[in-house]
Amino acid sequence: MSSKAAQLLQPSRILLDIAATDKNFGSYCRELLARDELRSTAAGYGVAFPHARTDSVREIVISAGRSAEGVRFGDEMVHYIFVIGTPREKVSDYLVAVGTLARLLRAETTRTALAAAATPEEFLRALK
Repeated sequence: MSSKAAQLLQPSRILLDIAATDKNFGSYCRELLARDELRSTAAGYGVAFPHARTDSVREIVISAGRSAEGVRFGDEMVHYIFVIGTPREKVSDYLVAVGTLARLLRAETTRTALAAAATPEEFLRALK
Protein backbone atom coordinates (compact mmCIF):
# COMPACT_ATOMS: atom_id res chain seq x y z
CA MET A 1 0.00 0.00 0.00
CA SER A 2 1.34 3.47 -0.71
CA SER A 3 2.86 5.26 2.27
CA LYS A 4 0.07 7.88 2.19
CA ALA A 5 -2.66 5.24 2.36
CA ALA A 6 -0.72 3.26 5.00
CA GLN A 7 -0.55 6.35 7.20
CA LEU A 8 -4.31 6.74 6.97
CA LEU A 9 -5.13 3.24 8.23
CA GLN A 10 -3.94 2.65 11.78
CA PRO A 11 -4.04 -0.64 13.76
CA SER A 12 -6.34 1.02 16.31
CA ARG A 13 -8.88 1.51 13.52
CA ILE A 14 -9.02 -2.17 12.52
CA LEU A 15 -11.65 -4.55 13.91
CA LEU A 16 -11.01 -8.18 12.97
CA ASP A 17 -14.28 -9.67 14.24
CA ILE A 18 -17.29 -7.58 13.28
CA ALA A 19 -20.33 -8.90 15.10
CA ALA A 20 -22.96 -7.02 13.07
CA THR A 21 -24.59 -8.73 10.10
CA ASP A 22 -26.16 -5.62 8.58
CA LYS A 23 -24.95 -2.13 7.73
CA ASN A 24 -26.41 -0.44 10.84
CA PHE A 25 -23.20 0.85 12.42
CA GLY A 26 -25.15 2.58 15.19
CA SER A 27 -23.44 5.84 16.04
CA TYR A 28 -21.53 6.32 12.81
CA CYS A 29 -22.28 9.48 10.89
CA ARG A 30 -25.70 9.74 9.24
CA GLU A 31 -23.95 11.06 6.15
CA LEU A 32 -22.12 7.76 5.73
CA LEU A 33 -25.30 5.71 5.90
CA ALA A 34 -27.16 8.16 3.66
CA ARG A 35 -24.41 7.85 1.03
CA ASP A 36 -24.59 4.06 1.04
CA GLU A 37 -28.37 4.17 0.63
CA LEU A 38 -27.92 6.10 -2.63
CA ARG A 39 -25.83 3.31 -4.11
CA SER A 40 -24.15 0.31 -2.52
CA THR A 41 -20.48 0.84 -1.80
CA ALA A 42 -19.68 -2.85 -2.30
CA ALA A 43 -16.80 -3.08 -4.75
CA GLY A 44 -16.77 -6.81 -5.48
CA TYR A 45 -14.53 -9.53 -4.11
CA GLY A 46 -16.30 -9.32 -0.73
CA VAL A 47 -15.07 -5.76 -0.16
CA ALA A 48 -16.96 -2.51 0.54
CA PHE A 49 -15.84 1.09 0.86
CA PRO A 50 -18.63 2.95 2.69
CA HIS A 51 -17.64 6.58 2.62
CA ALA A 52 -18.86 10.12 3.05
CA ARG A 53 -17.55 13.49 2.00
CA THR A 54 -18.24 15.47 5.09
CA ASP A 55 -17.39 18.52 7.14
CA SER A 56 -17.15 16.20 10.18
CA VAL A 57 -13.47 15.40 9.52
CA ARG A 58 -10.48 17.62 8.79
CA GLU A 59 -8.28 14.87 7.30
CA ILE A 60 -9.11 11.62 5.54
CA VAL A 61 -9.75 8.87 8.08
CA ILE A 62 -9.98 5.18 7.28
CA SER A 63 -11.05 2.36 9.54
CA ALA A 64 -11.32 -1.29 8.58
CA GLY A 65 -13.26 -4.30 9.72
CA ARG A 66 -13.40 -7.97 8.88
CA SER A 67 -16.48 -10.16 9.19
CA ALA A 68 -16.26 -13.93 8.87
CA GLU A 69 -20.04 -14.21 8.54
CA GLY A 70 -20.34 -11.26 6.20
CA VAL A 71 -22.41 -8.08 6.08
CA ARG A 72 -24.96 -7.60 3.32
CA PHE A 73 -24.34 -4.56 1.11
CA GLY A 74 -27.13 -4.54 -1.46
CA ASP A 75 -26.96 -7.90 -3.24
CA GLU A 76 -23.41 -8.62 -2.11
CA MET A 77 -22.08 -10.27 1.04
CA VAL A 78 -19.04 -8.31 2.23
CA HIS A 79 -16.27 -9.58 4.50
CA TYR A 80 -13.87 -6.60 4.42
CA ILE A 81 -15.19 -3.12 5.13
CA PHE A 82 -13.08 0.01 4.80
CA VAL A 83 -15.00 3.00 6.19
CA ILE A 84 -13.70 6.31 4.86
CA GLY A 85 -14.43 9.85 6.01
CA THR A 86 -13.19 12.53 3.63
CA PRO A 87 -13.20 16.31 3.94
CA ARG A 88 -15.19 17.77 1.06
CA GLU A 89 -12.14 19.54 -0.38
CA LYS A 90 -9.91 16.40 -0.48
CA VAL A 91 -11.69 14.41 -3.17
CA SER A 92 -8.53 13.67 -5.17
CA ASP A 93 -6.74 12.34 -2.05
CA TYR A 94 -9.77 10.13 -1.39
CA LEU A 95 -9.66 8.76 -4.96
CA VAL A 96 -5.96 7.88 -4.59
CA ALA A 97 -6.56 6.09 -1.26
CA VAL A 98 -9.58 4.12 -2.51
CA GLY A 99 -7.88 3.28 -5.80
CA THR A 100 -4.85 1.92 -3.96
CA LEU A 101 -7.00 -0.17 -1.62
CA ALA A 102 -9.17 -1.46 -4.47
CA ARG A 103 -6.14 -2.60 -6.48
CA LEU A 104 -4.67 -4.40 -3.47
CA LEU A 105 -7.95 -6.06 -2.52
CA ARG A 106 -8.60 -7.44 -6.01
CA ALA A 107 -5.73 -9.86 -5.40
CA GLU A 108 -6.87 -13.10 -3.81
CA THR A 109 -3.51 -13.40 -2.06
CA THR A 110 -4.18 -10.10 -0.25
CA ARG A 111 -7.66 -11.18 0.84
CA THR A 112 -6.29 -14.55 2.00
CA ALA A 113 -3.64 -12.76 4.09
CA LEU A 114 -6.30 -10.46 5.55
CA ALA A 115 -8.43 -13.48 6.47
CA ALA A 116 -5.46 -15.09 8.26
CA ALA A 117 -4.44 -11.95 10.17
CA ALA A 118 -4.67 -12.53 13.92
CA THR A 119 -3.98 -8.92 14.93
CA PRO A 120 -4.68 -5.47 13.50
CA GLU A 121 -0.93 -5.10 12.85
CA GLU A 122 -0.91 -8.30 10.74
CA PHE A 123 -3.99 -7.06 8.89
CA LEU A 124 -2.22 -3.82 8.09
CA ARG A 125 0.96 -5.66 6.99
CA ALA A 126 -1.15 -7.71 4.57
CA LEU A 127 -2.03 -4.45 2.82
CA LYS A 128 1.57 -3.37 2.34
